[in-house]
Amino acid sequence: DTSLLGLSHCSVNTSQGSGLIRLPHSFVELYSLVNQVKRVGRKNGLQDSDDSGSGEIAICLITGTIIHSGSQKRYRSGRRAIRAPGACTTHARKYGSGTGIFFLSQKCTVLLVHNKKQAYWASLYVDENGEEDQNLSRGRPLFLNKERYEALSSLWRQHGVPGEVAQIRSTSDRVIRDNWY
Repeated sequence: DTSLLGLSHCSVNTSQGSGLIRLPHSFVELYSLVNQVKRVGRKNGLQDSDDSGSGEIAICLITGTIIHSGSQKRYRSGRRAIRAPGACTTHARKYGSGTGIFFLSQKCTVLLVHNKKQAYWASLYVDENGEEDQNLSRGRPLFLNKERYEALSSLWRQHGVPGEVAQIRSTSDRVIRDNWY
């Protein structure tokens, strides 16, 4: 839970509240906080919904929970091996009635979840030129983009995540396998 490290939840009732957790201005600060939580999590046991087979970390922007994302677990149903839902899907079902918003720290992008469908959304962190650094390949300092954060907050407040997931999946060349995250 990131609330222990200063990433507090914004109440929807406040004039500036969005319902999403507050994020630090600098991506380096966020990454450092995530690593602190990971270290503490290794000592105390990880979130019960974590899929520890995956190295990718997701931050739930609604609850502030840090979990491992991606689905590696399989189970048998008759003759077929079926992939179990990923930790983000499970977390969204448990805390958001199937709807969730996650920040994937290693990809530096937002993941929108609605039931078993997921879609990538624009990064909340950009460089000084307003450009994204997907997969953190360029190594430039990244800072929170207030306009994107507000757009995402508005999407959440207006219950627009399901429609956005459907729209992105219908127009994107990168479609995520059902239940993957």
